[in-house]
Amino acid sequence: MRADVPGAHALLATLDPASAGTALLEPILEALLKGAGGARGLALDAGARCHPAARGLDPLPSELAGLAASLARGSAHVASYDQELLVRVFGTDPPEGEPPFDPRVVPLTVGDETLAWVALERSPADPVGFASVAAHAASLLAWVRMSEKVREADFELKYRVWELESIYDVGLSIARTLDLESLADEILMKSVSLLNARSGTLVVRPGGPADGGNAVFVRSFGTPLVEPGSVEEPDGAVLVCNRREDRPASLAGAPAEKLLAVPISSEGRPLGLLVVADKENRQGGIDDFGPADVRILSLFGNQAAIALENARLHREAVEKEKMEREIEIAASIQRAILPTTLPAVSGILIAAGNRPTRQVGGDFYDVYPLPDGRVAFCVADVAGKGIPAALLVSTVHACIHLLVEAGASDLTALVARTNRHLARFSSTRKFVTLFLAVYDPSDRSLRYVNAGHNPGIRISAAGTELLPSGGVPIGMFESATQTESRLFLSPGDLVVLYSDGITEAVDAKDEEFGMERLTRLLESGRALPPNVLKDRIFAAVEGFTRGVPQYDDQTVLVARPT
Repeated sequence: MRADVPGAHALLATLDPASAGTALLEPILEALLKGAGGARGLALDAGARCHPAARGLDPLPSELAGLAASLARGSAHVASYDQELLVRVFGTDPPEGEPPFDPRVVPLTVGDETLAWVALERSPADPVGFASVAAHAASLLAWVRMSEKVREADFELKYRVWELESIYDVGLSIARTLDLESLADEILMKSVSLLNARSGTLVVRPGGPADGGNAVFVRSFGTPLVEPGSVEEPDGAVLVCNRREDRPASLAGAPAEKLLAVPISSEGRPLGLLVVADKENRQGGIDDFGPADVRILSLFGNQAAIALENARLHREAVEKEKMEREIEIAASIQRAILPTTLPAVSGILIAAGNRPTRQVGGDFYDVYPLPDGRVAFCVADVAGKGIPAALLVSTVHACIHLLVEAGASDLTALVARTNRHLARFSSTRKFVTLFLAVYDPSDRSLRYVNAGHNPGIRISAAGTELLPSGGVPIGMFESATQTESRLFLSPGDLVVLYSDGITEAVDAKDEEFGMERLTRLLESGRALPPNVLKDRIFAAVEGFTRGVPQYDDQTVLVARPT
C-alpha cells in the first residue's frame, strides 16, 4: 500500500473533533495509516479520554492495557514500550507479498505533552510526509484537550458562582432567623442540601447562644451523628473522615460511612460544631468528601457563626430588655411605697432618704403618725432585687400600715403577725430585716423591735449606744419570736437607722465604709439638723466609693427629740 500524505491531510481536514467524541481516534488512525502507507495499526489515548482504535488487528483488552502501561513510562518524544508484546499483537506472519512486520510506535505530541500513541506495522514509507500528518493529527487532539479545559474551567467558574450564590442565599436566610431552634434547623437543612448529604448534626457549645447553664445544645437532621456528652472542645481544624480510622474518638460511633466536620467559631471563641455525613451521588452511592466540600462547608460554617452570634446578641438584648422592664416595674412599686415627704409630728424631728442601686432594690422606710400623739417609724431591707423584692416590700409596707395604729402598744405582737403572714403566703421565700420603733413625746420613750436589722445608733451626751437585733429577720420562720426594747431619750439625742448599703459600701480597694466611719460622722455632726446630717451621710458614702458601682440600696433615717 502506497503512502498518501495529501489524502491523509484531506481526511483529517474533514474531521469534526467535537462530533467524533470518544471515537476520535478511529478516523485519526485511518488518516495516519493512509499517510504511512500501512494497513494495520493501533492508536491509544495517553489521557484515556478516547477509546482505543485498531485497524487490521484484534488486540485483547489485556494487551491494550499492557501497551498503555509501558508507553506511559516513556518521554514526550521517545516512546517506551514492550517490544515482545507489540510483536505479539501484530503477529509475525505478514500477508503474502508484503515485507516482514517491523512494529514501531510513534508518539503524537504537542510541545512536551504526549497526547496519544500510534503503533504501525512498519516504518512509514514517507517519513517526512508522515511527520506532517502526525503533527496534523496531534493538533486535532490538542484542540480537543483545550476545548475540554475550557469547558472544565467554565464549569468550575459556574460552580463557584453557584457556590457563592448559595452561600449568600443561605446567609440571608439564616440571618433573618433569631430563634435558636429555628436557626439550628435552618443551618442543618441548608448544609445538608448544599453537600447533598444524608444527615447532619449541629452542636452549640456552652458560651454560645444556647448556654442556659452548661448544657450542650444538639440538633440533628436525619440520624444523630454526635452524642452531647461525647463532644470535645473543637481545635479549629476541619475533619475529613472518608475512612473510619480517620475519625476522632468523639465521632467514632457516628452511624455513617463518611463524615465531614467543621468547627464554628466567632472571633476565636468556639461556638459549636457542624457535622454532615454520606455525600450521595446520582447513582445512589456515597462519594468521598473532597476539597470543594471542605471549602463550601467551611464558608457555610462562617455564615452559621455569624447567625449564631446574632442569635446570642438578640437573646441578650431580649433578656436585657426584660430585665430593664422588670427593674422599671419594681422601681415604680418602690416609688409608690417610699414617702415623697415625711409628715410633721410634734416632739421629734425626722429626716430620711433612700438611694437605690440598679434603679431598684429592697429597702424602704416610713413614718406613721398615731392618733394619740405618738409616732412610729421604720427601716426595712428585703433580701434580693427586682420585682420579687419589690412585691415583698409592698407586702411588709401594707402589713405595717394596717396593723401599726392598733398594734403600736405591742410591737412584738405586731411584728409576729407580719412575720406569720410573710412565712405563710410569700411565694418568693425571701426574708426581711426590720427596725420598727414607736416614740412617745410625753415621756420621750422609744420602744423598738430590731428583727435581724443592722443595729440602730443612739448618740447622746453620754456617748454612743448601739440598738442591737433582738431576733431573726421576718419571713424566715413562722414561729419566730422577737424582743421589744425600751429606752428614754433627751432633747438633742440622735437616733439613726440605716441599711447595710451604708456600712457595706466599698471603694476601689474593696474596703467597706464601716461602722467606725459612720459613728465618727454621727458624733461630729450631732448638732446638725436631721435633714442636713442625712445628706452628709449620703455625701460621705458617695465620696468614699468614688464612683465604684454599689450593689445594695442605701437608706438612712435620722430622728432627734425636741
